[in-house]
Amino acid sequence: MRVFLVRHGQTEWNVAGRAQGHSDVGLDETGYAQAEKVAGVLEEEGINKIFSSDLQRCIETADPLVNRLGIDLQTYSDLRERTFGELEGSHYTEIRAYFSAESRVQGLEPFEIRPEGGESLKDVWKRLGKIHRTLERESRNVALFTHGGTCGLLLARLIRSQVATASSFRFENGAITELRRRPDGIFQLIRFADTSHLR
Repeated sequence: MRVFLVRHGQTEWNVAGRAQGHSDVGLDETGYAQAEKVAGVLEEEGINKIFSSDLQRCIETADPLVNRLGIDLQTYSDLRERTFGELEGSHYTEIRAYFSAESRVQGLEPFEIRPEGGESLKDVWKRLGKIHRTLERESRNVALFTHGGTCGLLLARLIRSQVATASSFRFENGAITELRRRPDGIFQLIRFADTSHLR
């Protein structure tokens, strides 16, 4: 059984460097083109199920593959990006400064910090537990369309790493990460954040 983690295509907020979180931003022209290229690669991979975050940018990225394979799209709010609360829509330079300052003031690790009205990475890690368990039980190949931060956290869970390592993973828009579940139930990383199909 294989899992293909796909980060959604490009949006205008990605280009502007703004944190989208739960904001329902759609793809831009480049993002739609990336979605078609993702579908062109994945339609040959024997995919039987397609999961997606319920946010527009992920659904729009999944749609070309859904149409080519004729498979129903299963959406999950648990696959959303973390919500940044009051910081949502802010530039990432502001968000990094906030987390750096809060880490010093609160004496917490960055993954433990929760903005007002938002989630910490630890919160999202827990939220993804249900998805992780679903994938552990799944017998068929799954394409899963989600967000950059969520890709990192889910990957860390699947390879039995720690929440702290997830922030070191980087996924460009339209990147594909492939894992294979071994007989012992552990997921093995086959390819990481591949964007060769976008060139």
